[in-house]
Amino acid sequence: MFLEKSKFAEGDIISLKLISGEEIIGKMVKEEMTSITIARPLSIAMTPKGPGLAPVMFTVSPDAEYTINKSVIVFQGETVKEIGEQYLFQTTGIQPVSAGSIVTG
Repeated sequence: MFLEKSKFAEGDIISLKLISGEEIIGKMVKEEMTSITIARPLSIAMTPKGPGLAPVMFTVSPDAEYTINKSVIVFQGETVKEIGEQYLFQTTGIQPVSAGSIVTG
């Protein structure tokens, strides 16, 4: 088996699918051979209005960094833009602004 360089950079918003079925979103801190560390992890939860973000655990600090063993990760990928923007808003209060068009009169 060979080791490949991580396809994620520090600060990327990534999504992880765990063997338990949970989907977790977080900000990439670092990736090591056997683990991934993410900051401010949130879980996808279905609501009456569609997918929403909820704490991964209610008994730990939501603002900390957590290390996840790669052996429990089934799939990982960069989070789609819309969900990533919602994650950013929910964890920082910053509302991303989409590019507007120029209005000429």
